[in-house]
Amino acid sequence: MRQSKLDRVVQVLIPPSLILLLTLTIIELFYNVGYQLLIDIFDTYILIIFAIDLYYRWKETPQFGPYVKKHWLEIIATIPFNFIFYGIQGLTLIRALRGVRILTRVARLGRFTRLARLLRLPRFTRMKKQVKEGKIRKVQPHQKKMKGVLSFKVILLITINSIMGTGIWFLTSAGAKYAGPASLVSWVILSLIAVYISMCFGELVSMFPKAGGVYEFGKQAYGRFASFVIGWTTSISGSVTIAMLILGALQYLLPNSPQYYIPIAISLIVAFSYVAFRGMNTSTYMLVTFALITLTAVIGIIIPGLINFDIGKMDPFFVFPTMGIALAIFFIAETFFGWESAIFLAAETKNPSKVMPRALVIGTVVIAILAFLLAFTAMGTIPWQEFSESTAPLRDLGAAHFGDVGGIVFAFLIFISVIGATAGWIVTAPRLLMAIAEDKLFFTQFAKIHPKHKSPYISIIFQVLVVSVLVFVGAGSYETLLHMLIPLILVLYSSVLLAVVILRFKKPDLKRNFKVPFGKVGPVLTIGFMIFLLVMFIKETHGALDILRVSGSLILFGIPAYFAIELFYDPKYVSLRKETLVKLTHHFHKLPRLHTGNKRLLNCVSPLNKNSKIIDYNSPVGMLSRLVLKKKKKYGSLVAVNSTKEAVKQLKELKIKTVYARQGQVPVKGNVFISYNDLGYVTNMDKFVQNVSKSLSKNGKFCFYVGSHFLNVAPNANEVHNKKEILKLMKKHKLKASYKMRRLGFKQDVYIYGKKV
Repeated sequence: MRQSKLDRVVQVLIPPSLILLLTLTIIELFYNVGYQLLIDIFDTYILIIFAIDLYYRWKETPQFGPYVKKHWLEIIATIPFNFIFYGIQGLTLIRALRGVRILTRVARLGRFTRLARLLRLPRFTRMKKQVKEGKIRKVQPHQKKMKGVLSFKVILLITINSIMGTGIWFLTSAGAKYAGPASLVSWVILSLIAVYISMCFGELVSMFPKAGGVYEFGKQAYGRFASFVIGWTTSISGSVTIAMLILGALQYLLPNSPQYYIPIAISLIVAFSYVAFRGMNTSTYMLVTFALITLTAVIGIIIPGLINFDIGKMDPFFVFPTMGIALAIFFIAETFFGWESAIFLAAETKNPSKVMPRALVIGTVVIAILAFLLAFTAMGTIPWQEFSESTAPLRDLGAAHFGDVGGIVFAFLIFISVIGATAGWIVTAPRLLMAIAEDKLFFTQFAKIHPKHKSPYISIIFQVLVVSVLVFVGAGSYETLLHMLIPLILVLYSSVLLAVVILRFKKPDLKRNFKVPFGKVGPVLTIGFMIFLLVMFIKETHGALDILRVSGSLILFGIPAYFAIELFYDPKYVSLRKETLVKLTHHFHKLPRLHTGNKRLLNCVSPLNKNSKIIDYNSPVGMLSRLVLKKKKKYGSLVAVNSTKEAVKQLKELKIKTVYARQGQVPVKGNVFISYNDLGYVTNMDKFVQNVSKSLSKNGKFCFYVGSHFLNVAPNANEVHNKKEILKLMKKHKLKASYKMRRLGFKQDVYIYGKKV
C-alpha cells in the first residue's frame, strides 16, 4: 500500500514532538511551572497525531486480533490517561451526593493531581525505535592520535591532585563536629571503602584504557543509551565541580571581596584552558607542580602536628553516640570524590592497563593516610570542641604551629591546592566530551583533536563557555553547588560499581590486568553504602529535597538530549533538512557568492572537453550544473544526480538528465565525477567511494568537496579532516588523490581530487 502524504508527515512529526513533550514534562514535574494548560494542549496535539498514525496502521492490518497484537503498545500510548484522571478529579464537584458512595470514593483520587503528569509517560514508549545499538570499537579514533606521555609517577601525582580537591582541607573539622575524636574511626571506615571503590575503577580502566572513562565503562556494560546518560551526568558534574572548586577557593582566600570572584574565576578558567589546549606535555608541568604544592602543604602541617601531639586532647575518645561515627562518614565522604577525573587521561598514559589501576589505588591509599594523619594530629593540637567549629581548619592549624604568619601562609597554600584541583578538572574533563562525540552522541566537531598539540580543543572551548556561565550563576553559592553535586556523584559512582558486576558476567573472558577482590558481591555492597550516603544527605541537608529535585532533573534532561542527537543524525531527518534547505535556497542560486565554491570544484576536474561525461552529484539545487551551462563549458553529457526529491523536481528546469539516487548510490557512469559534501554525511564512506570508483572510467577525474566551519556537525567531519586516512581510502579503491584544505577564519573547505588509475 502506498503511503499517503499525511501518514508520512505524521511519521516525521512524532519523534521530535515526543522529545519536546518529554522535555516539557520534566520541567513540569521538577520545577512546578505555571504552563500546565499549554502543556496539556500540546499533549492533545500528540494524541491527535498518535490517533492518525493508528488509523493508517489499521488500514495496513484491518483485522482486530493481529492489529492489537502488533500495535498494543501504540494503543496504550494513545489512551488519554491524564485527561481521564482530570475527569475523575471533576467528580469532587458532586461529593455532596453522599448517597453515591462509589462516586465519592473515586472523587478522592482528585487529591493526587500531581500523578496526572506521570500518566503521560506511556506516550514515550513510542521512542523505543530511536534507541540504537552502539557500535563498540576496540580502538577509539583518539587512541590513534593521542600519545602515551604520562609515566606512573606523573599519573600518580595527577590522581592525588584530582581526588584531593577541597575535602581534605575542610572536612576534618566536620568529622570532629559529629563524632569528636571517634571521627578517626569514620576516617578508617571511609578509607577502606574508598580504596575498594578505587579498585573497581582500576579493574574497569584496565579493561578499557580510553579517554571516555566512565562513559566508556557504561557503553560496555549498559549500551548506547545508558552510556550517554552516564556521560551526560559526568559532564554536568564535572562542570559543576570546576565552578564549585574555583568559587570555593576564592571564597576562602577573599571572604570579604565577592565582587572580584567572577572576573578572577573566569581569568583562571581561561588561563588553565589555554594550558590544556597546549596539550599534555605542557599540562603535565602545571598539574605536577600543583600536586607537589598540595602534598607539601598537607605534610607541612602533619609533621609539626606529630611533634607537638598531646594525647590528652583525645580524652575522652567516645563523646557522642555510636551513630555519630556513621553520621561523620557522610560529612567527610566528599574527600575521596574525583576518580573519574583521573581516568580521562588513560589514553595519554604509558601502558595504561597496568599503570592506571596502580595509580588509582596507591593515590587513594596516600590520600587516606594523609587525611587520617591530618585529622589525628589536628585533634591532638587543638581541642576537638574548638577544632570542630573551625571554618578554615588548616589555617587555624598553621597559626597554632607557626603563629599568625603561618596561618596566612597555609591559607594561601590551600588556595593554590584547590586551584590545582580545578586545573586538573579543566585539563581532563574535555576528554569525556571528545569520547562521546566520537560515537556521534554529541556534535562531532567536539571530537576534533588539534594536529599539533593533540588536545580536544573544540571541547576545551565549549567547556570554557559552560563553566563561565556556571560561575556567573553560582557566584556566592558554593554550598549550593556542592550539595547539587553530591547526588550526581552518588548516582555516577553507583553506575560504575554496578558495571563491574555486569561485566564480570557479560565479558568474563576479557583480559583484566587488575581484578578487584569479590568483584561480583563487593560492588553491590558498596552501592548500599552509596544509598546510605544519599539517605543521610536527605536527612542532614537543609532543603535536600529541592536540591535533589534539581540534580535529578539535570540527569533526566539527558534522556531528551539523547533522542534529539540520535534524531539529528538519523538519515531520514538529514534528508529532510536537505529538502528544506533546497526549498529555501532555490530562489537564491543566482547570487554570485554561491558560485565561488563551484568554480573551484570545476577547476579541480578541468579542463573539460566534448568527451567529458559529467556527473554532478548532490550540488545544492544543481548549482554546479547551472554554472557549467552558464559558462558554456564544453562537455559531452551532463547528469545531475541528487538524493533530495525536491532538488530533482526543481532540476527539471535545466533541461538536462536528472536522476534521483539514495544516499551513497551512484546509478550512472561517467568520466568526471563531482561530489558536493557527500563524504561528510554518507553512512558508509568506504562503500560510497567504492561506488564512485565503479562509476568512473579509467583516467576519469573526480573531486569530493566537504565544507565545514566551527558549528559544522556533519557526522563524518573528523574522518574527512584526517588527510592520511582519506588518501588511504581513495587508494584502496584505485583513486589517485590529492588533498587540499582551505582555511578562512573558522571555515574549512576540503577538496579531494584526482583521477582513477
